[in-house]
Amino acid sequence: MFDKIKIFSGPNDYDFNKLYFEEVNEFIVGVDSGLEYLLNLNKEIDLAVGDFDSIDPEIFEKIKSKCKNIIQLDIKKNKTDLAYALDYIYNHYDYKQIEVYGGISGRVDHFIANLNLMKKYRFSLKDSSHYMYILDKGSFHIENYKKYISFFAIEDVYGLQLKGFKYTLDNYFLSTSDSLSVSNEGSGDVTFNKGKLLVIMSED
Repeated sequence: MFDKIKIFSGPNDYDFNKLYFEEVNEFIVGVDSGLEYLLNLNKEIDLAVGDFDSIDPEIFEKIKSKCKNIIQLDIKKNKTDLAYALDYIYNHYDYKQIEVYGGISGRVDHFIANLNLMKKYRFSLKDSSHYMYILDKGSFHIENYKKYISFFAIEDVYGLQLKGFKYTLDNYFLSTSDSLSVSNEGSGDVTFNKGKLLVIMSED
């Protein structure tokens, strides 16, 4: 079992050196254009997935020399490259946690598709300005290391309590159409007894 599976995806507009640090028992995956960042690593890539239509042929040859396993997809397909990678990982590996780097900026339709993938596969999504993940019911302490922190209901959230943040809530019903909890600040405790909560930490 891997402690973390780290997936590097496009668009390549995040600061790789600030986001990534090596950890014990990690599994490195490159998805299409995200593989270009991985060429800077001094080790092999464990898995590469994509149609590679956006990668220069010379770079692709370098990827082949550093990658243990390459899955080349047809350009005409019914899943995004990231969706295929997550589905393959889910069915072939044991892991504790998945982190996806990238996949936030760029095309809005791709970002919404990635949010839907978060509901199914439960991974965190990050770039230089954002960090986001989904919580199930329970109580959690959250250390916010960005300027803002926002909460959205992926499924209607019941009994929401926010304590310690700049703006607090007590036993609040947060529906999927409610944006009350956008642009909070600070760190604190989150509790709710039903639903699914999207947490987004962000800079300006």
